[in-house]
Amino acid sequence: MISINEGDISKVEKYFLPSGERFTDEKKQILKCMDSRDIVACPGSGKTTTLLAKLSIIEKHLPFSNNKGICVLTHTNVAIDEIKERLGEKSKKLFEYPNFFGTIQSFVNQFLTTPFYRNIFGKNIVSINDEIYNREIVRDFFLINNNIKIGLRKKYKDDSEMLYESLMNMRFNFNDDSLCDKTGKPLYKTKNPTSLALTKLKKGIMKKGILCYEDAYWLAYKYLNKCGNQLNELFSERFSFLFIDEMQDTSQFQCELLNKLFDKERVIIQRFGDPNQSIYENGEVIAWDLWNEPLRITDSKRNSEIVSKIIAPFEVAASGMRGNLQTPEIAPKIIVYEEKEIETVLPQFAKIIIDCGLNGDSKNVFKAVGRIAKINKNGKISIPSYFPTYNQKTSGNNLKKLKYLNDYLSMENIDSLDVNEVKLYKDSILSALLRILWLLGIKKDQNNYYTNKTLLKKLHLEDESLFLKFEENLYNWCLKLKRRENVKSEFIDFSNELLCRLFNIQDVSKLKVFYEETSAEEEAKNGSSNIYTHHIEEDSPLEIHINTVAGVKGETHTGTLFFETFHYTYDVGNLIDFYKGKIKEKKGVRQKAAAKNAYVAMSRPSHLLCVAAQKSSIDGHEEALLSAGWEIIQIS
Repeated sequence: MISINEGDISKVEKYFLPSGERFTDEKKQILKCMDSRDIVACPGSGKTTTLLAKLSIIEKHLPFSNNKGICVLTHTNVAIDEIKERLGEKSKKLFEYPNFFGTIQSFVNQFLTTPFYRNIFGKNIVSINDEIYNREIVRDFFLINNNIKIGLRKKYKDDSEMLYESLMNMRFNFNDDSLCDKTGKPLYKTKNPTSLALTKLKKGIMKKGILCYEDAYWLAYKYLNKCGNQLNELFSERFSFLFIDEMQDTSQFQCELLNKLFDKERVIIQRFGDPNQSIYENGEVIAWDLWNEPLRITDSKRNSEIVSKIIAPFEVAASGMRGNLQTPEIAPKIIVYEEKEIETVLPQFAKIIIDCGLNGDSKNVFKAVGRIAKINKNGKISIPSYFPTYNQKTSGNNLKKLKYLNDYLSMENIDSLDVNEVKLYKDSILSALLRILWLLGIKKDQNNYYTNKTLLKKLHLEDESLFLKFEENLYNWCLKLKRRENVKSEFIDFSNELLCRLFNIQDVSKLKVFYEETSAEEEAKNGSSNIYTHHIEEDSPLEIHINTVAGVKGETHTGTLFFETFHYTYDVGNLIDFYKGKIKEKKGVRQKAAAKNAYVAMSRPSHLLCVAAQKSSIDGHEEALLSAGWEIIQIS
């Protein structure tokens, strides 16, 4: 058993903390803990730094005498990259066998989905990627029986976009092979010709080796149901530690899967997160079932004392958060408006920023966020009500679709669940090539477009010199992308050569838009850059970025404006007692979900917190709000 002492902690303090700072007693308790425990951390508390320090200490004890390893799981490659970067070269043993560092998805893909798929189908998976899967299912839909296609078009009233979206969101139920939507709701109550045809369509794509991310979990569950005891034994023998970061973002089926794989009596399991920030599990329910007596980190490095006090009533699980006494206190403000004045809310927020003297530093970040991004057909308030040119599709990298060559070759947009950097770059470059073939209508045969594997095979068999040139280029392009260098012109030259030599295509005029356009330019043309710019005389303009609450999760802002929006009811009106400082139980899943969204939004700022509220939402509550610490600013 590893033991961590004060001397170990002192060494990592010098590496992970600013000069003169020390880990608090709460964090020391977590660093020393060698039991399976939950670690509940308030916003901006230095949770990840504490985890990194612990990993750094444990790394000194590798390799373990029993040759067991450490498993570290999180939800995004950005988080994995941050862990690797901050641990540095000195901790390289942590990233070698028998240890595993990666997303939950990549863990499932590597250890469960891939071997089980190979066992069932006798071949390797071609792709686990939503974008590739979505393209494939829309293409293959045109091959099914005409009567089925006609029936589905009638069902969706000839709205192709709605039809394709339903196809792309079609999933297998985890308990059987029936079809359901992304929320788990059955698509058909009984088997009928349409359900059978769509089931055959989806299974046919799976047999080709093309999976969406949730298909990977579906296969993993089948593997667990078949060999659960053996897998539990294997993983409990392979790993001594399992650390999960941002546990609140773990879905129900991810939680169940990990619980079945790892025995907390044999593996030390420590789950880090904040239950108050769980806003992803179908928008309503948290999947993280806390174990008894979690360890806590209650001191926030981000929020001021006044902001910590204001947001405490919104907590679904009391955290005991203490604000940062070193951060200047600015009274949080409620900007009150009549609906006809709603478009003046952002200019008012900009004025408040300037009045507080926060616009002078170019490093300061200001954002305005709301829960609901879609335009409400009933005229209820959503983000576009405040900022009419808001475009939901361009808010946040996770929602951005790769459409142009610049997108495929931009490191901001490359998003893979594989932690192997070289493979990440290769896949994006190959996807760009496949996109070119798709745009030109070039197929492998009458029914199927090319995949990475089939394109490379054709290239190797039919033009070996070009294949070798591509391999050399691919290696160089990956290195250049890693260094953030531009490879666009080189890629276009090679792509045009490939089209000419391999497919006898010399006219590439159809690719002009793909080669030259960018998503940023398209957004600018559509007025959808999602940035409100406030011009100041004789000074640099002030930019306020507009996004959803989910889109800014985990971020720190200098100033944050939380828009009141409508979701079954209005945010501020529904939660007015909590704005007044009352700590009471949240009633029902909808009020809990609304409180969590408000909590996530209002815990982003280090200095300035503002809330935009309709006059009707706070009428009669003004005195209580003032007593709670709010300053009320009436737009007139």
